[in-house]
Amino acid sequence: MALRGATARRYAESVFAIARDQNTFDRWLEDLATIRAVFTNPDMARLLADPKPGLREKEAVAERLLRGKVEPLALNLARLLIQRQVAGLIVDIERDMQAMVNEHRNIAVAEVTTAVELDRQQLDVLKQRLEVLTAKTIRIEPRIDKSILGGFIARVGDVLIDASLTTRLASMRRELLAHT
Repeated sequence: MALRGATARRYAESVFAIARDQNTFDRWLEDLATIRAVFTNPDMARLLADPKPGLREKEAVAERLLRGKVEPLALNLARLLIQRQVAGLIVDIERDMQAMVNEHRNIAVAEVTTAVELDRQQLDVLKQRLEVLTAKTIRIEPRIDKSILGGFIARVGDVLIDASLTTRLASMRRELLAHT
């Protein structure tokens, strides 16, 4: 599994270098999403995994599905992944590329879990506070988990901010028990 991740990372690094040189990050991200959608389609995934059809046949199908939808260099990447029989890496390549672009643009993704859905104003306030804490532009990915009762839990990279009511109540309970 580590080898798979390292291989995907190398492809993503190559794509990132091309995108940086050509200032085409957004286009590459769109193209990778398109390739992923094609390669992970159940029918295409079966075709790519099937040892019977030759690589040329698989490439022809992919080219027919992708031509005109992605840039020529992205189409070359799709062909290369098929030729090297690593088309399944596209999901990891896309994820790694997005992470590299985010890092380049000083963007961090915050997975924010709340008990109820936050409105736009609440999300904006939380986003601003997380941006001050991290010194990065924050993109929030909201999640709902009623078990936290209230407050929020935010994960930004390796940093976890647990301001949930469940954690606060547990902390108060420990303090009360410690003083008895």
